[in-house]
Amino acid sequence: MFDRFGRPFLKMRYVINDECNYFCIFCHFEGQKRRQGVTLTAEDYDFVTGVFTKLGISDFKITGGEPLLRSDVGKIAESISKWGGSVSITTNGYLLRKWLPTLRKAGVRKVNISLHTPDPDRYAKITGTTPEVYREVVEGLRTSKTLGIDVKINVVVLKGINTNRDTVRRFINLALETHASLQFIELMPTGLGLNAFSQYYEPIESIVEVIKEFGAKPASLRRELHLRPIYTVAGVVVELIKNYNNPTFCSGCTTMRLTSDGKLKTCIYAEPSVDLAPHIKNRDVEGVIHTINAALRQREPKFKFYSPS
Repeated sequence: MFDRFGRPFLKMRYVINDECNYFCIFCHFEGQKRRQGVTLTAEDYDFVTGVFTKLGISDFKITGGEPLLRSDVGKIAESISKWGGSVSITTNGYLLRKWLPTLRKAGVRKVNISLHTPDPDRYAKITGTTPEVYREVVEGLRTSKTLGIDVKINVVVLKGINTNRDTVRRFINLALETHASLQFIELMPTGLGLNAFSQYYEPIESIVEVIKEFGAKPASLRRELHLRPIYTVAGVVVELIKNYNNPTFCSGCTTMRLTSDGKLKTCIYAEPSVDLAPHIKNRDVEGVIHTINAALRQREPKFKFYSPS
């Protein structure tokens, strides 16, 4: 399935709830509003995953809000695995140790943990939590690898907070210690990130310069996901996500989002274009497919190489 710009639809992000136990100063909340409403059950995700996989979607990311606040997150993950899809989770990591055995059994093999500073006190200020929360997250990092779950540390790049040489070095050391990879992500001007953008935005090129000081070498491009560049430094894989005002990033987008109330978002910046919830609730396969096609007709890059004058 392709949109009118020739971009394939290959990946789904399930925003399974609209609540979080953190209050991060820049959160984009997957492009939806906090407390927007949760309507889809684990059985609903089972049904719609079956439709998506038949359409060729094989990569599913469970996110939120904080997805591990849902008591049925294991059932949702299991329903994706049942249909043969690859399932991963993005989490702040605080509840991860509790959930790891269940997630492992449900077929989860990859976890992205949001960790925007290696300093416990600064972490507490950024997330609205406490330094003890940081330490629990790091324990979750360590435990994940022992259960055979690959971990990627997500770092939102924040000017004056995590872009200096010492902080980046500590991230690399943490990734080495926990056998994780790193992913640096530009701040996005959406959600709370819109308010924080002028103060904290720092282009990803600043991180590139720092990791090159540590001997980073270009490794490859993730062509199936935003054409994002990958480097290796000191044995750590480092992915760089330059999402702001970057047509190359948008031209490589293969993802849509299903919000917690059943809307299909064609882009994190866009308002939901279609409502899948009625068709999911009615187990209407043709209705789901027709509505997905309607979304693909509306889907377009936020940042384009050429714009009408």
